[in-house]
Amino acid sequence: MIDKTLVISFSGGRTSGYMTKKLLETKRKWKEVLVLFANTGQEHEKTLEFINNCDQQFGFNTVWLEAVTHKDQKKGSTAKVVSFETASRDGKPFEGVIEKYGIPWSKAGHCTRELKENPIKNYLKERGLDKHNRVMAIGIRADEAHRKAKSADLNNFIYPLIDWDIEKEDILSWWEDQPFDLEIPEHMGNCVWCWKKSYIKLVTVMKEKPEAFEFPERMEKLHGKTGNIAQKMLNNGVLKGQKSMKFFRGFRSVDDIREMAEEGTDVFIDEHYARLSGGCSEECQPNFGIDDGEDSNRIPALNAI
Repeated sequence: MIDKTLVISFSGGRTSGYMTKKLLETKRKWKEVLVLFANTGQEHEKTLEFINNCDQQFGFNTVWLEAVTHKDQKKGSTAKVVSFETASRDGKPFEGVIEKYGIPWSKAGHCTRELKENPIKNYLKERGLDKHNRVMAIGIRADEAHRKAKSADLNNFIYPLIDWDIEKEDILSWWEDQPFDLEIPEHMGNCVWCWKKSYIKLVTVMKEKPEAFEFPERMEKLHGKTGNIAQKMLNNGVLKGQKSMKFFRGFRSVDDIREMAEEGTDVFIDEHYARLSGGCSEECQPNFGIDDGEDSNRIPALNAI
């Protein structure tokens, strides 16, 4: 492997943080090692602090990236390099993606593709790296091996944690012995209001940190009809009387989540505050398994709503 570059996709969560630390201990096996983090502009501040701590204390030397969208061009997001100090906290990269593609939801999850996968691909291309001269390590554990991309071998992706048979409890136990940790309760996660979360987690966030929903609520008001998918679905009556797109499961809006919180819906209780999960809703890990193209026009089935 000495002739290849190892690229590590670091999401800013415990799982990929553990993987990165262990892989850097084998860096002599590689021509070089690149640790990449793609910031959406809506990450929890503790996520950014965690990455910065990994850089300062573990020597990750993370390359911080942000998406640059090209609204009137048929091309995917490219990347710009930022830092802990200059990384967006106001959602600008995310808003740029929504302005072009519309609101992401369960059947149009272009946020991960355009905010994380494509910027990383663009950065690697600018470095002259592709599947022939790089190996990409992705932080998916043994207990979530079903998330492994079907095209892994073809694209030279590796899943060290699956190979090492590392599961959630192994990760959490290891972090308990470290000088710092990711200080985010499970229901908050890296992306606090992520539309992939269950209602109970969203309601809990709404009760504890309602300001976290200011960004998605503004996006729903500004961009409820933005994007090819929205236009086709709304104009063709696929949404059965709906007038605009919404983020959350069951085609619910931020206001719907707020009403659920006011009605007294049960809240999520993190029984192990220091032993948090690293699943999809808490740690947004690009999988690079499916190429949706630059501008997907597919209309989801009715039963998906």
